[in-house]
Amino acid sequence: MDNNKLKIIELAQAGDKSALSELIKQEQNNIYTTLFYLKKNDNEINDIMQDVLLKLSLKITKLKNPLYFKSWLNQIIVNSYYDYLRKNKKKQSAFNLVKDEDESMQEVPDYTTNPQDSVLYTELDRIIKNSIQNLPAHYKIPIALREIQGLSYEEISNVTNTSIGTVKSRIARARSIIKENVSKYTRS
Repeated sequence: MDNNKLKIIELAQAGDKSALSELIKQEQNNIYTTLFYLKKNDNEINDIMQDVLLKLSLKITKLKNPLYFKSWLNQIIVNSYYDYLRKNKKKQSAFNLVKDEDESMQEVPDYTTNPQDSVLYTELDRIIKNSIQNLPAHYKIPIALREIQGLSYEEISNVTNTSIGTVKSRIARARSIIKENVSKYTRS
């Protein structure tokens, strides 16, 4: 974590409203991206995101060590996600990186110049996203925290309240499932 971010966190903890506002501004895309991997519906994402931002605002003073802000925030995200599921008593939906056909698609920018390559990469991206979408939650959350948030195994272990060995095995299994699903489309 850079010193500027650390300073903003410390100021927010001390009650500086403009620092808190800046911190929220810096983190909202990160929060949304994580929730996007966990929930399908944009309205649900926005509901959970509001809860996360509220908890961030109210609990920032309780963060013991600003160096652990990222893990602390991800704990709030995961807990808010589970709280939302429990509160709404809905069957957990798989996460969706590609919206329905009627809606616009969110794509990773593709800088290739060859149109054929562009189509292949877009299709492969869709296959990978669909594969991730269909993972069970106990694989989905660790893989999202690792690949999207960049958390270490130890941080994921703390966020999910599971052992490091369990985190590693779940991530390995998720990657294996994704690889298996992708290989179905890449075979000649």
